[in-house]
Amino acid sequence: MKKAIAIGLIGLALASSRAAAQTAVEQVRILRDFEQSVVEYTQRHHCLDMFPEALNTATPAPKIFTLPVAMVFRQIIAQALADHDREGAAIGGVNATHRVSVLQPFPTNELVEFPTVLRDALPTLPGALEYRMVGDDLVIRDKDADIIVGVLRHAVGNQTNVRGWRHGL
Repeated sequence: MKKAIAIGLIGLALASSRAAAQTAVEQVRILRDFEQSVVEYTQRHHCLDMFPEALNTATPAPKIFTLPVAMVFRQIIAQALADHDREGAAIGGVNATHRVSVLQPFPTNELVEFPTVLRDALPTLPGALEYRMVGDDLVIRDKDADIIVGVLRHAVGNQTNVRGWRHGL
């Protein structure tokens, strides 16, 4: 019974677009954990730049978007988009033809300019990594290895079915 309640609470947290870290201190800690995960990826997977053929099914996927990180990122994205909407500017997305996965090549047909409003709101990434959108998913791409490092599914909710992405808003 306790397990069912816990699963239900997790489901509610995932479904709620208003899920937030408990305090500002907690949010800072979660973002620090995210930054540490990104640094660990860049240190551990640096060899992929030189030996991309070393990537195989035995390569462990980086754990970038944990549940707490996903919740905080969705909160940051929702706030950035809400602020952007108040300014009256359009923002939109591209329709992805398929779902992307971690440690898979980045689909070249999805390489469009990342919206400035989101780039300015999200934590800065090390030089070899960049944020991208594929449909409504936020993706972290390793530019040198041209692979996907992390995927945050449904990062922008219903915001992607309008115009503007290609203009770098």
